[in-house]
Amino acid sequence: MRTFVLAASLAAPLLASAADLVTNGSFEADAQANGSWAIYNSLTGWMGPGIELRDNVAGTAFDGSNFVELDSNKNSSMSQTLTGIAGQYVLSFWYSARPNTAPGTNGLSFSLDGSTLGSVLVGVGNSSSTHSWQQYSTLVDFDGSAALTFSAIELGDSYGGSLDKVSFTAAVPEPQTYALMLAGLGAMGLIMSRRNRT
Repeated sequence: MRTFVLAASLAAPLLASAADLVTNGSFEADAQANGSWAIYNSLTGWMGPGIELRDNVAGTAFDGSNFVELDSNKNSSMSQTLTGIAGQYVLSFWYSARPNTAPGTNGLSFSLDGSTLGSVLVGVGNSSSTHSWQQYSTLVDFDGSAALTFSAIELGDSYGGSLDKVSFTAAVPEPQTYALMLAGLGAMGLIMSRRNRT
């Protein structure tokens, strides 16, 4: 029985939630006065150019009070070098077309180490006065170090797509995988317990 308890305690770190490799994914580490916006060449964890940080201007954040808007007019893009253990990761972020915009002004593309993973909001407008936040999530292979980049695409007219709550976490196994792992550890514990008796 002691062996099973030891095996289960060794498995506990594997069951812990995965760490997020993105620094400042909700853009809250940088102070922006309520009801204001400014364009920065860098934010905590991110490099620009043209990162537009907003706080309750032309919409509200999905998470916290700050969000980013990227626009082709300023050649807006932002990137962050991620470093971790090689493996499969989940890239997740929330996005919305800017309120009161026509299609063709909100597009965002995203890439990992220069390889385009996709784009959102291409040809999408927003006729309402509020954001309509949606989550994007995809599984990617990660070699342990890569630059994650978001860039504005489409029309350069000083309006752009909004971005919030960016995360990059190790893919968590399905619950069935945990059940099989714990069952295997239990079986190992019983076998070792029987060996110790003989």
